[in-house]
Amino acid sequence: MASINTINESAARVAPNAEWARIPKTGQSLEGLFRSQIFALIKTGAIKSAAIKQPGAGRTGMRLVHLPSLRAWINQHAVAEGEVAQ
Repeated sequence: MASINTINESAARVAPNAEWARIPKTGQSLEGLFRSQIFALIKTGAIKSAAIKQPGAGRTGMRLVHLPSLRAWINQHAVAEGEVAQ
């Protein structure tokens, strides 16, 4: 029998007044965006992020997303009622 993998979407928990948030885990979203989408925005410079790690550490540490820049990016792409997205 074939196994089926399902991903249950859940939102990462962020305090309403938080300025920074961790990248969401696989299957979770942050402000409606999944981790791959957030990493793509970071790579293009569309949103700010910060890598927190010990000096000399290779891949260990954490990356934080600047929530005001993420929300500003989302607002730039908001479509007003009655408008057509381009």
